[in-house]
Amino acid sequence: MKDLDPQLLRSFLSVAETLHFTSAAKRLGLGQSTLSQHVNKLEQIVNRSLLIRSTKQVELTADGQVMIALARDILSAQDRALTYFDRTVVRGYIKLGISEDLALTRLPEILGLFREKYPKVDVHLRVGLSASLQIALDAGDLDLLCTKRRVGDTRGITIWREPLSWFGNSFDIGAAIPIVVFPEDAITRKIAIETLNRARIPWYVAFSSENLAALFAAVRAGYGITAQSSFLEKYDPSLVSTGDLPSLPEVDFIIIGKTEKLEGPVKSLADTIASYARQIVPRRAISEN
Repeated sequence: MKDLDPQLLRSFLSVAETLHFTSAAKRLGLGQSTLSQHVNKLEQIVNRSLLIRSTKQVELTADGQVMIALARDILSAQDRALTYFDRTVVRGYIKLGISEDLALTRLPEILGLFREKYPKVDVHLRVGLSASLQIALDAGDLDLLCTKRRVGDTRGITIWREPLSWFGNSFDIGAAIPIVVFPEDAITRKIAIETLNRARIPWYVAFSSENLAALFAAVRAGYGITAQSSFLEKYDPSLVSTGDLPSLPEVDFIIIGKTEKLEGPVKSLADTIASYARQIVPRRAISEN
């Protein structure tokens, strides 16, 4: 049984793709005579003519057409094998929890950056409220959590600080304000109610849901106003409230690992999120508590 040298296959593919020996040789950084020798040797090994050569052009034979697919399969399998056993390649499986405001806006870019740099790491995503995600993390159901907390709380590593804004239509300050909120224990719900109470503005819950998209649908339908992360203005600029309402405080966006020390793929994803935060919100990004 004869072996198919990967170098011979690469040389053949380069010629097959360019149909030009000089261009193929330049692409591989080889001399044209060396490239020709590789193709000749491959033809000898398989005992088939793969190319028809003339002074003007290069054409593939029927066997050459078949060899293209076979060569690509062989080289791909070799690359997968070498990559799998390459200890310098980060690989693994991460269970990531993330708040819905991030999932709707910044998650695609974060995942795109991470996938580009760590293509061998698979991510399972869970979107939810901060409180429920922290419970899942403590139960071992998540490896990494990216969500928000009140400024001053100590759990997690703060990666940036974000103001909250009122979203919705203006309402008569003299009457009770209808609010659109997440269920109890949600950070934004608590902050919205505390802010209105501090300003002695009456309020009532007009709509509640665990889903941010549902909250915004209710706001558009005129149910009331909601307090959410300011960057969501770009998600739908028409939702920004113009009402004379008291300012809302900032919140910290944080990352929390299942264990205190982040390692392996989990650390790689946490570093990607933190690096992205420094790029998009450099004035408010925070590297550590």
